[in-house]
Amino acid sequence: MEEQIARTVGALFVNADGKVLLGLRAPSKRVWPVHWDTIGGHVEDGESLDEALVREVQEETGVTPTAFRLIATVSERRPERYGDALHHVYAVTGWEGGEPANVCDEHTELKWFSVGEMRGLANIVDPDYPLLAQQAIAGMPT
Repeated sequence: MEEQIARTVGALFVNADGKVLLGLRAPSKRVWPVHWDTIGGHVEDGESLDEALVREVQEETGVTPTAFRLIATVSERRPERYGDALHHVYAVTGWEGGEPANVCDEHTELKWFSVGEMRGLANIVDPDYPLLAQQAIAGMPT
């Protein structure tokens, strides 16, 4: 039987100041431990990408996305180490429930970064996140 490729969703939160929220993955995580990543996780069976995004964001930050759009689908950069996966990256430009907070054990820290600061991170899961963040910022309503 052929193994199914894992599907994940990730939220690049963008605030009014053009900063992007990333989470520092916990050292206990099997995949990309102690790396800055989007907020998100695996898509469950029978769940749409949008549904998974909303659920994962609520579970990890305590807020509910209200304005979001899919901006990229990328293959896992290290499949030999972490397994095959397709990562669906969303720009999240609106949410309700206050400021995103670290409300679970997936991350040890949440932090807002400028695109320039993101470029300087040696331990970022995907070096294309700053480019995707620029696209997310450019697509924000004025």
